Amino acid sequence: MTYTISNKVTNSEDLIRSAKWLSNKYLQLIILPTEKCNFRCTYCYEDFAAGRMKKETILGIKSLLEKRCTNNLDYLKISWFGGEPLTAKDIVLEISDYATALSKKYPNLLYAGTMTTNGYLLDYNTASLLADLGVRAYQISIDGPYDVHNKSRIRADGSGTYDQIWANLLAIRDSSLEVSILLRIHFTVETLHLFTPLLEDIKREFLTDLRFSIFFKAIEHLGGPNDSSFKTFSEVEKKEANQYLQNKLFGENISSTQNNLMSDDFVCYAAQPNSLLIRSNGDVGKCTVALYDERNKIATLQPDGTLKVIPGRLAPWVRGIETLDPAALGCPLVGLPPIKKDTIK
Repeated sequence: MTYTISNKVTNSEDLIRSAKWLSNKYLQLIILPTEKCNFRCTYCYEDFAAGRMKKETILGIKSLLEKRCTNNLDYLKISWFGGEPLTAKDIVLEISDYATALSKKYPNLLYAGTMTTNGYLLDYNTASLLADLGVRAYQISIDGPYDVHNKSRIRADGSGTYDQIWANLLAIRDSSLEVSILLRIHFTVETLHLFTPLLEDIKREFLTDLRFSIFFKAIEHLGGPNDSSFKTFSEVEKKEANQYLQNKLFGENISSTQNNLMSDDFVCYAAQPNSLLIRSNGDVGKCTVALYDERNKIATLQPDGTLKVIPGRLAPWVRGIETLDPAALGCPLVGLPPIKKDTIK
């Protein structure tokens, strides 16, 4: 079966993506409702120390949204991250419901919800409930065919996860839900040439459905405890590996819109002044990778929706706006200056 996303969903996403990322009328919140996870992926960099978001932080998010909406906000994008956000589904639903209510209260407000999830808990009922609350775009990672995936993307109890994720994806495919799914396919030096069975399954099950797209991503060293246990590609090798997998999956249809490619003029969310990360403990940052880097804490969210800003912490993240340096815009974490002693609290 082939489905296309309705004009309403497609137009909303297109407008969110094309919004001027320097405009004060656009706000993106990347929210971690919990930093716990039901997975223990072997290459993960998170420490899972912070738990569920507390009521005062939830209240602070709602207050922040209300304050911004009363100030002529045109675009609101809420991106759910973790941990695994669906292990705190009640918080996701509560804040998404509030954002949906705001979009009805302020008719000019365009709201879109997205989620980065491991997909294990994203069954049809959950996806349907979230779609009703504006969460309609997902990124879900797969590490290879069954045997490969189940060695790296494992549950906290050590068991495999492939079957449940695949079953959830098929259930969404077989539905008429107006959602989009980006399958992020992870590969390593060791697994690159083991992907034929997975690519054949993806081609058969999902490429006939325009709600699904594919993004190939090499696993990198991001500060996790197991970084020394696996090799990484050089930049040249990474590009060659990506091209190899794209050719293998898409063949002559390499320019398909389902082949998700990073633009050469990519501007990272962390380089955008109107994008904020809100951790489960109420800390406000910019980057989902540098969670535990002190430079990534730029403020603390207060229950009344105001931010207790740490002087000097925001400017280095958005320095690319002033310099127009493509490297600083593409990844401001690289080359981020150290904290000045007089700004340490």
